[in-house]
Amino acid sequence: MNGKAMQHESGRGIRHNHHAVSEVVSIVLLLAVVVVGVGIVAVTIYSQPAPEGTPQVDILVSETDTAVRLTHNGGDSLAEGSFYILADGMRLEDPPSLSGGAWPWSIGEVLQYGVTSAPGRVQVVYDGGGGAVLLKSATFSGTAGTAGPDVPAGPGGGGWIESELNISFDTTEERDAWVVNHFVGMLANNSIYLSQDGKSSGGATTWTYSGSFEFILSDSNTYLDLDTGQVTFAKNDKLKIGLNSGPNCAMRFFAIGHGGWHISATDVTITKNGFSLGDRTIVGGRIYEYSNFDSSIVMTTPSKKEVQTEFYVNNFQIINGKSDHPITLTNIRPADPTLLILDISKNDPCYFVGDAEIDEDTLELIGTRATG
Repeated sequence: MNGKAMQHESGRGIRHNHHAVSEVVSIVLLLAVVVVGVGIVAVTIYSQPAPEGTPQVDILVSETDTAVRLTHNGGDSLAEGSFYILADGMRLEDPPSLSGGAWPWSIGEVLQYGVTSAPGRVQVVYDGGGGAVLLKSATFSGTAGTAGPDVPAGPGGGGWIESELNISFDTTEERDAWVVNHFVGMLANNSIYLSQDGKSSGGATTWTYSGSFEFILSDSNTYLDLDTGQVTFAKNDKLKIGLNSGPNCAMRFFAIGHGGWHISATDVTITKNGFSLGDRTIVGGRIYEYSNFDSSIVMTTPSKKEVQTEFYVNNFQIINGKSDHPITLTNIRPADPTLLILDISKNDPCYFVGDAEIDEDTLELIGTRATG
């Protein structure tokens, strides 16, 4: 049985036999809220990752007793026939009028659909990328003409239709609270949390690491501010960031969603379309939309040194105290639903929130702690 399968088996047994550890949930929620805020969690996490080619568009919805009006408020243009409109679950078949007169539907232009009565819910569904994706869902109550909040989309790019989940939101505050609670609940049972405080052992803690993150960029917004200047990228560029473990290395990767990677790191190797830019320091930067994510990152904590350690797998406590047991994680990647925090310093603390494969020795430790 491979490491990942064993991890899943352990995770199932752990969750059935033990209470959840609220501390981990609190820590992860605090990090998410402090760094990016509830607004980004609500809008970004649950709209990502989307299938490759799904447009990013902001749509405002209003209605009267005889018409539904959609205003393109920014983002990608939409071609005729690439999307459709549902009014209370029924598809609007009559061709709309377009204020600009000619397709594609672009920023500032208004689409108007005729209706026989004001619907309670309007949904915009994109079906031009190989699968239906909910771009916008607005609910109405009281006087027609005021759009309700967006409904968050589900992980994997599929839209969560309110009627299918039997949920609705009267305010954006209700929606945000639901999204954050749902996010934390999902993350608690699908993540690894690891932190170490080297000061507890009388000196700095050094995690060794190697490997790389790779992406195919889906737009032209990604940039990296290097010690040698800013590097920009075009759509379909391939970006590779290789980690080089050493005494002067430090890094911070913070990733929420499919396009929210905020990065700073020293002594990393940057490769653009197969061409190496050498070992560089990333002063700052952001990776936006991407596909074909691949990770070969291997990370190991020190051994034979009593270090204050917190290690949780699927919200189950493995270690919370001083430990000299080395922990090796491979294939470092975001946890479901889309969160990665990797902060490794030559000083401390060092911490990781995300998902990974677990080596056999660590799995043996998990088995001992789960049954002991």
